[in-house]
Amino acid sequence: MKYLFLLLFPASVFAQIVNLREVAVRPGQVLEIVRKMLAAIPRNYDTGSFTMTASYQENIRLAGDTLNFNESELAIKGDQWKVVKYGRKQSFSSRDFAFYSWISNINNAPGGALHEDIIKYAATKYSILNPVYFRYYNYYLDTLLKDQLVIAVVPRNHNKKGFVRGRLFIDTASLALVRCELVASPAGIRHVNRHGRGGIRYSMMAAYLRASIKFEQIRVEMDYQKQDGKYYLHNVRRHWESVINSNKRGLKDAPWRADFLLSVNSVSAEKNLTPRDSLSRDKIFLNPPTPDSFRDSTVSWQPQNFTRADTLRGMLSPLRSCYDVTFYHLDAEVDLDKHFISGNSLIRYKVLSPFDKMQVDLYANMLIQKILFKGQSLNFTREANAVFIQFPGQQPAGEEQEITIYYEGTPQVPDKSISMKGGVLWDKDDLGNPWAQVVCQGSGASLWWPCKDHLSDEPDSMRIWITVPEGFSEVSNGRLQRQVPLPGHKTRYEWAVSYPINNYNVTFSIGKYTHYTDHGVNYYVMPYHLEQAKVYFSEILAMLACYEEHFGPYPFPKDGFTLVESLYPMEHQSGVCVGRIPADPHPEFAFVVWHEAAHEWWGNNISCKDIADMWIHEAFATYAESVYAGCRAGDTMMRDFLNEQRQQVKNKRPVTGFYNVNDIFYDIDDMYTKGSLMLFTLQNVINDKGLWKRLLPAIQQHFRYQTLSAEELEQFICDFTGKDYHYFFRQYLHYTNIPRLEYELAEKGADLRVRYRWVADVPGFRMPVRVKGRDFIYPTLEWKMLTLHNQAAADFEIDDENFYIEAEELE
Repeated sequence: MKYLFLLLFPASVFAQIVNLREVAVRPGQVLEIVRKMLAAIPRNYDTGSFTMTASYQENIRLAGDTLNFNESELAIKGDQWKVVKYGRKQSFSSRDFAFYSWISNINNAPGGALHEDIIKYAATKYSILNPVYFRYYNYYLDTLLKDQLVIAVVPRNHNKKGFVRGRLFIDTASLALVRCELVASPAGIRHVNRHGRGGIRYSMMAAYLRASIKFEQIRVEMDYQKQDGKYYLHNVRRHWESVINSNKRGLKDAPWRADFLLSVNSVSAEKNLTPRDSLSRDKIFLNPPTPDSFRDSTVSWQPQNFTRADTLRGMLSPLRSCYDVTFYHLDAEVDLDKHFISGNSLIRYKVLSPFDKMQVDLYANMLIQKILFKGQSLNFTREANAVFIQFPGQQPAGEEQEITIYYEGTPQVPDKSISMKGGVLWDKDDLGNPWAQVVCQGSGASLWWPCKDHLSDEPDSMRIWITVPEGFSEVSNGRLQRQVPLPGHKTRYEWAVSYPINNYNVTFSIGKYTHYTDHGVNYYVMPYHLEQAKVYFSEILAMLACYEEHFGPYPFPKDGFTLVESLYPMEHQSGVCVGRIPADPHPEFAFVVWHEAAHEWWGNNISCKDIADMWIHEAFATYAESVYAGCRAGDTMMRDFLNEQRQQVKNKRPVTGFYNVNDIFYDIDDMYTKGSLMLFTLQNVINDKGLWKRLLPAIQQHFRYQTLSAEELEQFICDFTGKDYHYFFRQYLHYTNIPRLEYELAEKGADLRVRYRWVADVPGFRMPVRVKGRDFIYPTLEWKMLTLHNQAAADFEIDDENFYIEAEELE
């Protein structure tokens, strides 16, 4: 729900002049008071860091029966909050738990109340205090109180974006907004019922429960109190009225009512909270999103201080490009008690250019015992995590040779505070049994086994043997060929991979697993989660069918498809790890499963040559989540799923990283969500459903079992579509800013004149974009003019739901 607030009072226009300290109010000048009030915000409100204590109460009812009532005391810092004391509580009791839980629990409602702070979020999209949206409203002088001016806000001419009606109470001395009362207009109610009832989770849960919630009224009141010369949020009162419908339960327009009250008790200077006092960040069921990210030309970022070690890891140097790996045989033993790995790695390679020295990779903390070549021990040196092997003579081009590296050590453990700093996770399951998994995307496979650790070189096939203590199961990639009992109460699991595989996908998961199969799919889960897993994975066949329809055939039929309950979700090829099975599983919310499984196509079948282009993996896999949402519930669901990703984009640094240095230790989130929205935008720019549906399988087929660069992918898309989109990819991938469409509107009789242009970083940026209810316009970096007949300014709207852009009307 965007900002949908409170209470409508009848508006009247007074002819008298009201003398304020900074402005004289005459009819037609009321909007200027609002502008003055906005300009005075830094003077009137504390915009720094402070903490508050507050009382919170919520009361949710269905047809007069209490579903949920609770009282609590909160500690608040910014948008974060935590409960410090519970008061009275009352909740429903019903066998229809999922349904009643759905209609009675409002997640993060205190956070939602904080987001109603209209002063803090004045610049939010659709806010009545955002100057961009002034044109959707009339601002009238409503009445005069002793020390306050009351301004009524009413949507103009029933336009589609006038989402609220309300009153603003402005202190005549300070021009501070001291109270705000708003109510959702009919257009606002329509918007909430279409877009704002909790996002994708609401839509999917409604379909699952065969029930719906339809909002009929939304009101919000908030007031501000002065303390030490500054105003602070004091009370937020919200009231929602809806009807519940469920034929399954015999409910027809059953009245559902919810009341929420947040009352601030005290405001104090910032204090540090202990880790145990960390505040909730959960999302609200009916809560406006965080403010839109307005373009900030000051956004900047600096690369980390790369070292020679980064170059040795990320560069395809002559000591690496001189050979091509064709096969690995990894034979390793994992000691669950000592967290120790020992074994050997056979590397078979083809000589591409003559050499007598080559580079392989193994982290410096892992000991190399010896390296054998044709039965002879080779000399080697080490620098950082690189290993330089000296051969007795020149190896001629065209030959195929192999070496075997014997090694041991304690691999690094992941550091979750640093992006993509992977390692081996050592943990225990719910029964106290050891549970281990390797996760090494970014950091690289060489943290636990010797290999040529560069994404550009994948073996044609691989053999993986992992030895574990007797009684434990081990899951790697490919097909399990046999389990071999060994002396000392150990078991060796022997897996064979029939296809090229990138190094970070090579894995093990070790635990007390139970194994089952269903329609050819293998599942390894904890025994105590067996029944939950069968529910959680109940849509796997439908998901795979959807992906095959949109992306092409499953890439690894000889190796099969396996899903593994794991300590951490990861797209390990043909042995996909999906994290822990939820205790209350809902297949319609198995987003992580959809994402990791999509990597079988995007990241495993085709893989990037340099981690700087990792968006090829993550953007497409994130976009694939929306594809399956669309397969489940249609195009509208797909679009809603994608648009919900906008709130996660940060635009702090470009999606594309630095090449040749394994650039991984930065905030990588935008390669997921911004990359996904970029692809959705491209889909709508192409504007040909048939062409788009052919394009994605064509990419898969053309680059099948290959590594590729972003440049190669972009050129293929341009060639396949017959259009030059290099400017498009450069803007979204190489710059922090998204394209901003600036436009001016001028009504001339019954016509509307639109002046528009792109503001972008890439010279020649020229992306077409759609106007809602009309066809495309074709902006460039230069101003253009368009005349629309029989169109009002209030009804003009750029389609920013299907294009990831900023649209800014200039005053």
